[in-house]
Amino acid sequence: MAARPLFSAKPVVSLKQSSMKHIIGTGKLRSPTNGREYSMPTQEERLIALEFDLRHFKTETIKAYGEIAIEMTMVKGLTEDSIKRLALLKEQIEQRFGHVDIRLEAIDAHLESMDARLKTTDAHLESMDARLGRVENMLAQILARLPQQPE
Repeated sequence: MAARPLFSAKPVVSLKQSSMKHIIGTGKLRSPTNGREYSMPTQEERLIALEFDLRHFKTETIKAYGEIAIEMTMVKGLTEDSIKRLALLKEQIEQRFGHVDIRLEAIDAHLESMDARLKTTDAHLESMDARLGRVENMLAQILARLPQQPE
């Protein structure tokens, strides 16, 4: 598409007026819907409208960028706050796990002492079983030596 010069002898029809038929030689447009004639804007009027639209676009763009900057600042603040809270939460969890580790070590020590006591009790019970076995053998020998009484 070839670039058109900004100022040309031919009138340029805007998109709004493109549906209107140009009446050759008069500088006027005729609407196909109602047949009315409209005069073509001059180059200066078109340039003023273009400059106005450009200023309006710049203003809206600056407003949009300003809003985006504000929103990004809010997001940054929320993110920083979240990071601080997560760091605090991590520290609290580490402290709690430290306390749990201490308690588990105490429980392990207690279970080890209980295990040692049970082993001692088992050894004691085994010696008592052996002793009772010897007593039973002695009683059996004594009963075997006693004369049997008639009934």
